[in-house]
Amino acid sequence: MSAAAPLDGIRVAAFTHVAAGPYGTLQMAYLGADVIKVESSTRIDYWRYRDRNNDPERSRTFIDHNKNVRSVTLNLKQPEGLALAKRLAALSDVVVDNYSAGVMDRLGLGVADLAQLNPATIIAHMNGLGSEGPRSHYVTFGPSLMSYVGMTYLWNHPQQEVPVGSQASYPDYLAGVYTAYAIVAALHRRSRGAGPQVLDISQALVTAAAIGPSMGRALNGEAVLPVGNQDPDRSPHGSYPCAGGDDAWCVISVAGDQEWKALRLLMGNPDWACDAALQTAAGRIRERDRVDTGVAQWTSGLTPRQVMELCQARGVAAGIVATGEDLASDPQLNNRGFMVELEHPAMGRLRLPGNPVRFARRKLPVRRLGPLLGQDNDQVLREVLGLSAVQIADLTELGAIR
Repeated sequence: MSAAAPLDGIRVAAFTHVAAGPYGTLQMAYLGADVIKVESSTRIDYWRYRDRNNDPERSRTFIDHNKNVRSVTLNLKQPEGLALAKRLAALSDVVVDNYSAGVMDRLGLGVADLAQLNPATIIAHMNGLGSEGPRSHYVTFGPSLMSYVGMTYLWNHPQQEVPVGSQASYPDYLAGVYTAYAIVAALHRRSRGAGPQVLDISQALVTAAAIGPSMGRALNGEAVLPVGNQDPDRSPHGSYPCAGGDDAWCVISVAGDQEWKALRLLMGNPDWACDAALQTAAGRIRERDRVDTGVAQWTSGLTPRQVMELCQARGVAAGIVATGEDLASDPQLNNRGFMVELEHPAMGRLRLPGNPVRFARRKLPVRRLGPLLGQDNDQVLREVLGLSAVQIADLTELGAIR
C-alpha cells in the first residue's frame, strides 16, 4: 500500500453486499484504505453470481466493484464467529454496512454494540430508506428506488405509456459515492477531536437529491413531465439513428440559428430545412417533431462517428452514443491510463476500469482485483486480529471461519 495514499493507515470493516456498499468502500480502497470485506460462504454475496454464472469466483462485476479489497469469511451466526467480527470492528476506523435496517442490530453489531467496542469507530449505515421513519424497514433495490423517488417516471419519452427507466441502478452508485465522501469528512472531523459519529445514509434521499430541480418544481406546484431526449430551449436536440446497426446513434444539439444554418448546409439544404418557419429557435421548437424527423433522415445514411465529425467540424455540438467497445478503445481514456490489466486467480488476466481519481502528477494504483471468497482469511486473522495458526485451525474446524 502506497505511503502517499490519502487514506493510508485507515482500516474499514465492510459488512457490504451487492453494489451500493461495495461501490462506496471501493472509493476508499482506491484512496489507500485497507478495506476488509466480511463475507459468508453460506450466504454468498449475490454480486458474486452476476454475469450469468454459477461460480462465485467468476463475476466480473464483483471483481470490478471490489478492487483493492480483502475478503474474510466469518460465521456471524456462531458466537465465536461474531466475536471475531466484533474484534475486527473494534480495530477498524470505519464500519460500513448496506444491509436492510435492523440487520446489524440482530447480528449484535448495531450502533450501541459497536460504540461500546470502540467509541472512536465511525459507523456508516447505507439503508435503502434510512435507519428511521415509517418505511425504514422496507427492503429496496436500485431499480425500485429509482421508481420510489420518481426517477423512472422522468426517465421516459413524452406521451409514452410504459416507462423506459434504466437497469443501471443509479441509486447504488450515487449512494456509494455520497457515503465515501461523508466518511472522509467524518475522518477529518475525528482528527479534530470529534466524538462518536454515526452516518445514516438513505439511498432514497441521495437519489432524490440527484433530481433536485425537478423535485423543486413539483414541490412548488408545477407539473413535471418526462421530456425524453428533448431540451425546452433547443431544437434539434436529441439522439438520432445512424447507419451501422439497430443501436447506432449520434447526439446532436443546436444552440442557436448560426448552428442551425451550419447543420442545414451539412444536410444539403433540403427543402424542409429551408422553410422560413424553421429559421429561428422558437420556430424549430414549435415544430420539433418535423425537425427531428428531417434530421433523422439525414443521420440514417451515415455512421455515428461520421455524423459527429461532420457536425463538430462545422461548430455543431454532436457526439456518438458510445458502446462498451467504444469506451474500451477510446484514445482519451487510454491516454490517461484509465483501463488496467491485472491477473485474477480464477479469471486470469482481465482488463477493467481503473481508479478515476488523480492527484497532481500522481496516479493511485489498482493493486489487485476483487478477491476470492475468503482469500485473505489467514492474512487478516494473523496480521489484524493476532491469531495464531493453531487458533485459526481450531476456529475453522469449529465453523466460526468459513
